[in-house]
Amino acid sequence: MPTITIQSTDLRRRVREVVDQVRTAQQPVIVQTYDTPQAVLIPYDDFEAYQTWRDRQRKRAAWLTELQAIAEEISERATLSDAEANTLIDEAVRQTRAS
Repeated sequence: MPTITIQSTDLRRRVREVVDQVRTAQQPVIVQTYDTPQAVLIPYDDFEAYQTWRDRQRKRAAWLTELQAIAEEISERATLSDAEANTLIDEAVRQTRAS
């Protein structure tokens, strides 16, 4: 099914008809002004699915950022001397015993 494109001025006159077309035919409608796309009308179920997808993408990006920070920290610690590593271990032990 081809995507419908409508001028914004035509949409103003036919809004109910266009919304019904989107809802019943499950067909997106591109709204344009002076032949430039401005917005897309999509069925509400498609919008909800997009919102879910976008939320997952944001969570994934945050998770990847956190993993990158952890990897950088591990990489920095990999260059520690034995003395520095022992100092960190001693500090961790003291903090654990103080808790």
